[in-house]
Amino acid sequence: MKNKGLGRGLGAILPVEETVIERSHAVQEIPIDRIEPNPLQPRLEFPEEELEALAESIRQHGLIQPITVRQVGDKYQLIAGERRWRAAKRAGLTHLPAYIRTADSTEMLAFALVENVQRQNLNPIELALAYKRLMEECGLTQEQVAQYVGKSRPAVANTLRLLRLPPEIQKALKEGTLTEGQARPLLALDSPDLQLQVFHEILKKGLNARQVEALVAQYTTPRPKKPAREPSLAELQLTELQKTLSYRFHAPVTFKSRPDGSGEIRIQYSSWEDLERLLELLQGRSA
Repeated sequence: MKNKGLGRGLGAILPVEETVIERSHAVQEIPIDRIEPNPLQPRLEFPEEELEALAESIRQHGLIQPITVRQVGDKYQLIAGERRWRAAKRAGLTHLPAYIRTADSTEMLAFALVENVQRQNLNPIELALAYKRLMEECGLTQEQVAQYVGKSRPAVANTLRLLRLPPEIQKALKEGTLTEGQARPLLALDSPDLQLQVFHEILKKGLNARQVEALVAQYTTPRPKKPAREPSLAELQLTELQKTLSYRFHAPVTFKSRPDGSGEIRIQYSSWEDLERLLELLQGRSA
């Protein structure tokens, strides 16, 4: 899968000399027992059934796409292609076709991340942890991470916010029993206990993303005291607008009206990053 955004982002941060590119394009056969896994590999899960299916394909047709490695002493360290390497070992291959190139730790993590993003192999939590490692271990900003992977900065920020969810919910995201669309509305809830309560209701009732948003809104929209009179049409419209904006921003939104027709709109945020995300949404620059 070719992704122009990924290529531009990687090239902007990691310029590579033409001679290095030419050398890396020369495929060499290297012993499989001299290849080590990438210690910065962002993908944590390698399902057995997928590995066995790929191993069977390799037994029949060989390894068509070369892996990418860097040389470390007399060993080779994987940059990209760990799934192919694991399956090739199962298939009994002794040598693998490989591109050999130079890469530092930042590049190792970036290349492995980009390959997995291009192939859509990472679950949302693996992707969030990879973004976090690029920031913490490589000293990158959210904007630079966004350039690496060809996404907007708010999209990166939203993925990172998934790491605030309780471990049980993160586990469900890893296993695919909960989608990112179902999980994101839970971030608007103000306590882990309430997040877990809604999460269990999602699983029990099989709620889709829009239904989860509606359910979360019941907890984030302040419940008015029982009115002494029937609400006016304008009040009903404001209530509906309040719910709509809460869904849109994934944050509690409230209105305060005055008798003279003026009023205030309040949007709550949980951190500076959350504030930046909201500002970009308000300015119409979100992904």
